[in-house]
Amino acid sequence: MQTRYSRGIRGVLVLDYVFSPHYRLYVLAFILGLTSVLMSYSQYLLAGRGSLWGITTGESKLGGWFWYLLIDPRISETLYYNQFKLIHPLADPTQMIVIGIFIGGLVASLTLGEFAIKHIPNRWMLIQAIIGGFLLGYGARLALGCNIGNYLSAWASAGVNALSFTLGMLPGVWLGTIILERVFLERARPYKFSIRPSRRNQYLLALIVLALLAILYLNAQGITTMIWLVFGLIFGFVGYASRLCWATGLREITNPLHGTGGRMLTAVAITIIVYSIGVWPLIIIDPNGVSLSLAKGAGQIQIFIGGVLFGIGMGLAGSCIFSSEWRAGSGSIYALTVLLSTILLGMPILAYHYETWIRIIPQVYPNLSFYHILGPLGVVAPLSYTVILLLIANQDLRVRLLGILSLQPLRIRVR
Repeated sequence: MQTRYSRGIRGVLVLDYVFSPHYRLYVLAFILGLTSVLMSYSQYLLAGRGSLWGITTGESKLGGWFWYLLIDPRISETLYYNQFKLIHPLADPTQMIVIGIFIGGLVASLTLGEFAIKHIPNRWMLIQAIIGGFLLGYGARLALGCNIGNYLSAWASAGVNALSFTLGMLPGVWLGTIILERVFLERARPYKFSIRPSRRNQYLLALIVLALLAILYLNAQGITTMIWLVFGLIFGFVGYASRLCWATGLREITNPLHGTGGRMLTAVAITIIVYSIGVWPLIIIDPNGVSLSLAKGAGQIQIFIGGVLFGIGMGLAGSCIFSSEWRAGSGSIYALTVLLSTILLGMPILAYHYETWIRIIPQVYPNLSFYHILGPLGVVAPLSYTVILLLIANQDLRVRLLGILSLQPLRIRVR
């Protein structure tokens, strides 16, 4: 039975008392996009240079540290880790945002009284998680970005890499979902038990986690690192509260039976719209004052191939990079397995192959944005893409648009 206190927390945090459940996902998607905008402006105002956020650079460094300390110190000598050097996590914004998202999912689930050790995979589900997570990590770092850096933030940057990654990711999601259906769907199952602390214990744990988070924040080195940690916490919290997942959204394009009837795809579109419009003034007013998310140094063919591999992993795992983090924080052992396979297997192993990929793939049109081509009108690229997503996701919208565009016979009234 819920206490008055727990119901109050739920009402404030998940907007139960303000918005109807039907629109809650869309409101939280709007909040995620707005928070992304605020992060860019906060960094611009406080650190002197703004940027658009990503996840997998930091994840790959955490995985690199694991390999460097426990498996192979020579991994730091690879071309990949010469490009993305192993900096101490407390001094690196890209690693701190990963930690922040995980803790955000943990804090959200604890304060809502929903944390539980759950989704403990059987053998087939474990194999699914390991393979899916490996492909997520390997593909993301080959493309130098995931569904955040090469998709959400890349579309907000009007990056050509967003288009290349999307064109690779969509067939990958389709193929990964087909493999899931034919190999794992009937075999992969979680065990039917979970461990859920009492609500009182969850609130106490939340206070302990917040205290540890405060210590982490005070030990973070540099204002940018602090900003990324704080906003990572918010992203993880909103992610858990909304259950926003790019894998589910994109499946509504490629494999509609595995989706939510277009709702998740609509939420993804809302996030991109808000983020794109929000950072547009900053990009136009001070183009040298913001770092766009363009998978710097990677050509479009490399990004496309990485997108295909990443999409297969996303379709197979049923999870994206972002959702695997907040789900793992909320106690999902399956999501934690996906995340660990991504960070500790896929990404470090890619580091050993990275130089070979760079050598054999022509680096075509790297670091290119539609803002470089069209100037301020570059924002038309992400807006056009989100209109397409909304039309795919919403049948009523398609019908109305067709009604507007259809040629109606000219009726002349004769008196």
